[in-house]
Amino acid sequence: MIRLLLTLLAAGLGVLSFPPVHWHPLALVAPLPFLFAIRDAKSGAALGLGLVYGLALYIGTLNWLLAVFGSFALLLHFILALFPALFAGIWSGLRPHLPDRWWAPLAAAVLWTGIEHFRSEWFALRFAWITPGTGLPPGFLTPWIGVYGITLLIIAGCACIAFGPRFRLAGTLILLHTCLAAYLPKPPTPPGTLTVAAVQSEEMWAPSLLSQSEDLPHVDAIVWPEYGTDADLRLDTKLSERLQQLMTAKSSEIMVIGGRAELDGQRWQNTAFTLGREGVLGTHVKNRPVHFFDDGEPGTEAPAIPTPLGRIGTPICFDNDYAAVARRAVANGAEFLLIPSMDAEHWTARQHLQHAELFRHRAAENGRWLVVAASSGLTQAVDPRGRRTASLPLFKPGTLVTRISPISTLTPYQRGGWLIGPICTVAAMGMMIAAVGLPRLRGKTGP
Repeated sequence: MIRLLLTLLAAGLGVLSFPPVHWHPLALVAPLPFLFAIRDAKSGAALGLGLVYGLALYIGTLNWLLAVFGSFALLLHFILALFPALFAGIWSGLRPHLPDRWWAPLAAAVLWTGIEHFRSEWFALRFAWITPGTGLPPGFLTPWIGVYGITLLIIAGCACIAFGPRFRLAGTLILLHTCLAAYLPKPPTPPGTLTVAAVQSEEMWAPSLLSQSEDLPHVDAIVWPEYGTDADLRLDTKLSERLQQLMTAKSSEIMVIGGRAELDGQRWQNTAFTLGREGVLGTHVKNRPVHFFDDGEPGTEAPAIPTPLGRIGTPICFDNDYAAVARRAVANGAEFLLIPSMDAEHWTARQHLQHAELFRHRAAENGRWLVVAASSGLTQAVDPRGRRTASLPLFKPGTLVTRISPISTLTPYQRGGWLIGPICTVAAMGMMIAAVGLPRLRGKTGP
């Protein structure tokens, strides 16, 4: 019973650390009761506790999936819960065979991070929400090691405390330094040099968005939401001309518009068009279409599009939930990110607020300004340290006018810090093999 209560406590702390409550300091210690619960547990009990932890955590945070998928969401919650169960099962099989050394808690952290990275980035139903690294706000460590590196530190600190008195001082110091990196004041960001307007409207229809954009002041760039038009701007010359007239009237050099590119009679691609005064300057095809939605054929490239304002990346909505797409756009030369996004109003404020946090981590990992134009929110501007500098209220049509700057330098995360997640995943696969093989090698299994 004590193990079950500790597991439910860990899930409850995790729920409270994410929006809408967002008591984010709890993310530092939320996994701790669960790690206490599975310490020295038999494999079957550990698997069960991991499943309970996952179900309680993901139903508590991602209950908005019911508004999107109906009862099918329960199956999605169960699939997500299998991953903490996998961690608990592997660790319970591996722990008895590890010496009581300093690297044993680190091994637990690598296993947790590797499984989470696999679930978020590589799994067929990849879903990168609700991880310890995204529970904390972006901090000084984010441009060095990214969200998976921060997850590694949180779990390492909690594992040190949970697995024995001799490691508790080390665990406390790890968590303290991770906390300071997240919450110490950051130096101010220099004022922006470009003016960008982002349009928020649930009525995603070009004539309506045009009408709303007529009230904009003179700006350097305009961003519309994902699905701002159902046209291919390379083919729809009438709409392109009308948009170019708007750009001329507002002295704008570029517009970023979510549309669709037809491939043939049945297939199409969800596409962000970057429009200049002389025509389409470039496109980005959504790399990560939303699961179970008619969201187009996936793209494979994350281009940096040359424009009069600098090279820009335009990853679309769900692309930014993952670490890889924005990282590749910046590696290709993007100096800032202008992002069309779509979150339906009936998906609830909880969904919108959780989604909005992920953009902050992408900005801080890559050291880039970004502006998001979302259908019903959260339309926002985020500085290169992950601070939200401006936003619009949820569910209300409006326009956000903000200042940003191009940046060309690469963060340490860009130069190699991003490899933490993949390395942990490969190591976790080795641990899984070891957890199965070690008992047999040592004669622990039955006949």
